This record gives sequence, structure tokens and C-alpha cells, in this order.
Amino acid sequence: MRRITVLKGETEATPLDEALAAGAAADGGFVWTRLAPVEFMSNALEWADSVRKDGVVREAFPEARSAMIHEADIAAVAAAALTAEGHGGQEYWLTGPEALTVRDKVRTLAEVLGREVRYAELSREEAVAQWRGAGFSDEDVAFFLAMRTDPPAAGYTVLPTVERVTGRPARTFAQWVGENATAFAP
Repeated sequence: MRRITVLKGETEATPLDEALAAGAAADGGFVWTRLAPVEFMSNALEWADSVRKDGVVREAFPEARSAMIHEADIAAVAAAALTAEGHGGQEYWLTGPEALTVRDKVRTLAEVLGREVRYAELSREEAVAQWRGAGFSDEDVAFFLAMRTDPPAAGYTVLPTVERVTGRPARTFAQWVGENATAFAP
């Protein structure tokens, strides 16, 4: 049996999107499994330069929560779906084991790195200016704002999917920071 995994990139796909994905997989003779990860832990690498140089994370929306997922956990679920029976036609929402705010993430960075990392809160306007300066489109900026000001519950609801599919718990953000500590080192 030929299997594929499809990485879902939006929190809410339209029925047409769903039908097209399922149809393409079926037309190709594949059994598909859709993986729907929330925020990737590697997004924290956006802070690496400022942490390395200034010991600070500059970010808006300090109370926005995310059940971030380790990329290796996404890969582990994909591997299980590609190599074992029983995953065809499933959609797996993938989260880490905890929902963290920006402040929680900064605190974790400091603890794991063993040094002070300060949090400098940006205003909404400063965040938008930063995104625009990085070249993001109006559509991207609107998406970023929505995810931080009114995120869907799927973005911060911790689910046991990784453990259920792989047989081991999802990795924590602290584990991810430990694995990537050199990116933040002065």
C-alpha cells in the first residue's frame, strides 16, 4: 500500500481544499494522513540574534498562548503514518505537551541557557512594522495578528496525539531549547 502524509498549513481549510487534497491522493493511488501541527518550536529561532547579541526577546502579545510542537515530533508522527497500518484517512492535530505564553518561552530560554534573557514587549504597531520590514505581505500580517490576538483553540489546546501515535510523549520546549542552545549562545 502506498502512503503519503499531507502537512496542513492552515487552521481552517475550506471544504474545497479538503476535497482537492483527498481527491489528489486517491487519484494517485495513495492512502493519505493529514498532519496539522500548530506553531513550530523552531519559530523561536527568530529570537536567536537578539538573544545572542543583547540577551533580550522583543515580541508583542505577551499572553498569547501556543501549544508549540517540536519538529522531530512532527517527523515521528509522519514516520508512523507512513510505515504502520491504521493511519490512512486520519487527520492528526499535533501539539507539544504544554501551552506557553511568550513570557513562559522567554523564561524557559533563560533557564535552559543558564543566563538572563529579558523580555521587551513590543506594541501592536511595532510588531506590525517589524513584520512589514521583514517583507511579509498584508495577508501574512493579518494572519499573524489573528493568531496572536484571537487564536483558534486548536493553537493552544494540548492534545495527546504525538504519544498516541508514536508511543512516547511529545518533547517540551525546554528540550528543544537544550538541543538548539548554540543558536542562542553569545
